[in-house]
Amino acid sequence: MERRNFLSYGLSIPGLWAMRSALAQPVAGPRAAVVIGVDKAGDLPVLRAAKSGASKVAEWLTGEGFDVKLFVDGDKPVKVAELFDAINAAVARGNLSQLVVYFAGHGFINSYSEHWMLSLAPDNPNEAVSLLESVALARQSAIPNVVFISDACRSRSDSLRTERVRGSLIFPNTRNLPATPSDVDQFLATLVGDSSFEVAVTESVGAYEGIYTGAFLDAYLRPDSSMVRTIDGKRVVPNAQLKSYLAREVPLRAERVSIRLKQRPDTQVMSGDATYIGHAATIEPPTPPASGVAVRPAPVPASATVIDVAAERLGRAGVATIAIDRGRLSEESINTAARTTGFDSARNALVLARGLPTGWDAKSGFVLTGQRLDAVVTSPRARGDFANAGNPASLSSRVEIDLRGTQAASVALRFADGTGTVLAAIEGYIGNVVVDAGGVNSVSYAPARSDWRYQEYAYSEARIAELHSLVATAARFGVFRIEGARETRNRSAAQMADRIRVLKGIDPTLGIYAAYAYADAGLLNQVQSVMSYMKDDLRVDLFDVAMLSGALSGRPPGDPNGPVPFVPMLSQGWALLRVKNARLPDSVVSAQDHLRPGLWTTLGRDGMRMVESALREGRVR
Repeated sequence: MERRNFLSYGLSIPGLWAMRSALAQPVAGPRAAVVIGVDKAGDLPVLRAAKSGASKVAEWLTGEGFDVKLFVDGDKPVKVAELFDAINAAVARGNLSQLVVYFAGHGFINSYSEHWMLSLAPDNPNEAVSLLESVALARQSAIPNVVFISDACRSRSDSLRTERVRGSLIFPNTRNLPATPSDVDQFLATLVGDSSFEVAVTESVGAYEGIYTGAFLDAYLRPDSSMVRTIDGKRVVPNAQLKSYLAREVPLRAERVSIRLKQRPDTQVMSGDATYIGHAATIEPPTPPASGVAVRPAPVPASATVIDVAAERLGRAGVATIAIDRGRLSEESINTAARTTGFDSARNALVLARGLPTGWDAKSGFVLTGQRLDAVVTSPRARGDFANAGNPASLSSRVEIDLRGTQAASVALRFADGTGTVLAAIEGYIGNVVVDAGGVNSVSYAPARSDWRYQEYAYSEARIAELHSLVATAARFGVFRIEGARETRNRSAAQMADRIRVLKGIDPTLGIYAAYAYADAGLLNQVQSVMSYMKDDLRVDLFDVAMLSGALSGRPPGDPNGPVPFVPMLSQGWALLRVKNARLPDSVVSAQDHLRPGLWTTLGRDGMRMVESALREGRVR
């Protein structure tokens, strides 16, 4: 987070919560909240809005009837154990209708998993919160609605001393899974890789206010009329109505501080339009602002974000996983965002990288672009050979894998710079691997020319290339997901399944991407359906899909009949190993500490040594 000077809009937040005292509980059943604010995490820059922002949120939620537990630093550090105890007690009550978890402080992204830094992090790698895993466990809490609100940076881990911080879980690992997963809403201050900025409330006061927290609270204090609904006779702001407001208001406030500030929030709402946190306050018109204080202008249309671009492009391809607000965004705005965010250029690069080399008749293998190969390592049950292009400037390589009668095997590809990846070599398929400066950003598969699927692939090649490039690009930007209330998610999932059912047999990575999207939306049955379909077609389990389905829970690692490869192929899969109880061989567990920021698993030199050793010694499939 960074601090910036800011002029308040003329309405102070403290003192307004008392206006709610006469309001009834907004939903059936008691509600609870755990509110966290950490100004100082280890030796990272000290913040001045986290603690104060958390205190304001706690005061507001108390006024809304929540049972609030507030944890802020100052007199003592905030520790993960006390957060777990508070949330575990809330879950154990068994009668909550809603649980809100708010955090303000330093945050970072590692392998597409967000972590919140507590007081003793990063020196103590356990004193952080793993948001991705905590969200996954929250879906099993049996609380109808769980809300995560994060006013934190989502910077890449290589920008902080955080590469080895995996974080801890603050939700219990429930033994008996509920029949219906909880609807988990996420309100995140920034998109992946961005900062959540702090601003001064006034020039004369030492208190600071996070832009995001201030905007979030104002959604209830001064909502637009379009956001308000009447439920049980009360004027409220449903969670689902916050997305458009935050998308407009947060960038507006950031840009008012400095034209160079580009803070775009990330909102995922899974609850229906009757679910809400707070009431819409009825406030008298504000008095004229004091001299020098900026007046809040009328709402203006927001510019499109990469989430809107992904929604529009995927919807056009028949995969409408995210609703797009056509009333808020113009076609011109979306096209502009597609260019400025790099979405279209990334997609076009993937389309150009597809295809099989002319005259190459390998039955299993890989084509690599963007890096030259230094080594190919398999288990003794398979054999690999490779050749780099004669022209070093072409940065391309071919890998041929002899599976020796087996259907699939794990293969480690070590690049010329010592980094590398681990992928599944599948009989009858050629993998297309694209590497950039960050790591492996795309993997796709195509049937080998000798395989019976090739004719179908050739017939559908353009359609597959377009769909895969869109899905892979959305995933790379962290926005390939299914949103909306449960009925909406089920419809979107069914539509996506129909769209890619046949194509995922031709390109298995479409099935992998779909499985992650289903899992993120709490649609376990759909994940299991993907696994069943792909296993029937490929005659092998792919690690990521098997893990997400729960099939690897408790199974010993190194099973000769287990999935391939022996580690997750997508980077975000590593962050789900614990909550899915998927075990890796002891000799490769620490490889996670050496993950690079690629979308697909990309390991540093030490990580590659671990996985290569396990393969050479035959300890894994």
